[in-house]
Amino acid sequence: MPRQPEFDRNQVLDRALDLFWSHGYESSSISKLLDAMEMNRGSLYAAFGGKSNLYIEVLDHYMDMLRRELFSCSLAKQDDPKGAITGFYQKAFIEYEDKDQLANGCLFFNTINELNKTEPKLAIKAVEAIEWIKQLFVARLTEAQQAGLIKREKSAESLADYLIGLTAGLRSLCKSSASPEVLQQVIDTGLTPVFGD
Repeated sequence: MPRQPEFDRNQVLDRALDLFWSHGYESSSISKLLDAMEMNRGSLYAAFGGKSNLYIEVLDHYMDMLRRELFSCSLAKQDDPKGAITGFYQKAFIEYEDKDQLANGCLFFNTINELNKTEPKLAIKAVEAIEWIKQLFVARLTEAQQAGLIKREKSAESLADYLIGLTAGLRSLCKSSASPEVLQQVIDTGLTPVFGD
């Protein structure tokens, strides 16, 4: 019978996420990961197969966290599609309680920026996650257009691309320690082309 791991997988993934999110992939050495995760080298490789495979699992873990703490109470659940989109930005940038995490930016955008050339497999994983988020926007924008809440001059697809760009810009502002007031101003200005004044 295989020996059961003597650790809580979600707990060690949380610790790995904290390190990767704050330091990036390349700067998170195996030795730093071992210290952060409180594991020995043999256990880490037995459980995750190496740094790259660990990072893939961390990206999945991060997406699970976003689904649970952000999307489930904004984009995915609210009945009003306009309210779902505006609520997403409030929840993600204004009401988000962990300011240290907010200052780390988005792990998906960070991954694409850092690893697009050096670790394309990991960057593609992040691109796929961003595409999943974009499709949430597409679905809610389509509903809003069908309900007459926004004009049909532009497709839901193109508006979703715009919102992904707005989200990326806001995440960059968070990394530069922008104040909630600045973030709110950018959100209000950024959503005007979608919903009007």
